[in-house]
Amino acid sequence: MTERRLLRLAILVFWTFFWGLSVTDKIIPDVQHLWVGKDFFALFIKFFASLGLKDPLFATAALALVSGLEAINFGLYLAALVSFRKGDAAVTDRWFFRAILASMVLFSLFSIADQVFGDRFQLLEHGLFWIILLASWIVFRHIPMEDGATLGVSPSAETRGWVVGGMVLTLATVATLWRFSDATFHQVEAPVTGVEVVDGLYKFDFPFLADKVVWENTVNAFMEAHPELKVRYIYTGPSELNSKKKTHLLLYVFTEPV
Repeated sequence: MTERRLLRLAILVFWTFFWGLSVTDKIIPDVQHLWVGKDFFALFIKFFASLGLKDPLFATAALALVSGLEAINFGLYLAALVSFRKGDAAVTDRWFFRAILASMVLFSLFSIADQVFGDRFQLLEHGLFWIILLASWIVFRHIPMEDGATLGVSPSAETRGWVVGGMVLTLATVATLWRFSDATFHQVEAPVTGVEVVDGLYKFDFPFLADKVVWENTVNAFMEAHPELKVRYIYTGPSELNSKKKTHLLLYVFTEPV
């Protein structure tokens, strides 16, 4: 395979998997076996609530629209990849242009939403993706390369040894992670046990990647275990106390005797 074709193939495969996994993340939003999804519905609820639009209908419609547009992007890149595999360069270029244009439009909409909702971190991220899309198009179409230049496909014995060693190490790592996940995944929704730090105040130190289901189970288990107490209010620790930021949560439950 020539250098030009290999580079074009790499770009197509990257963006096809990028949008395909993004759509999958919308379909599987929660923590699953060997998959950690993001709850975009809860995120959209938070965004629209910040504007005073607390009706879940707004978040539902927005999430459905975003998911549909991302699915269209995935389909465009997939069509370009299929055309590439068939060796039709002209059709590949047309599909890839449509895919890049659709992606840039979508990230532009994301950037506008980031400004409306005041999420400056996401604004930076989406702006960088917009620039990367433009760079992908330039490299895909306009970087000059010798079409006749081919890459060597016969690696040396030393290279083959390193590749085999890397594959063995990768398989061992995957097997270890798989075994660990099988042994611990049943605890993914287990409630957290609280510690009474002062009279009537309980602290719950949530584990890595705990989600809203763990939060709900924890509160319900606490109320069942302490029928003599009434929960006055629940306080989430400020960011200064959450040492692991987004992957960690401290929850404080203030109680009083019934």
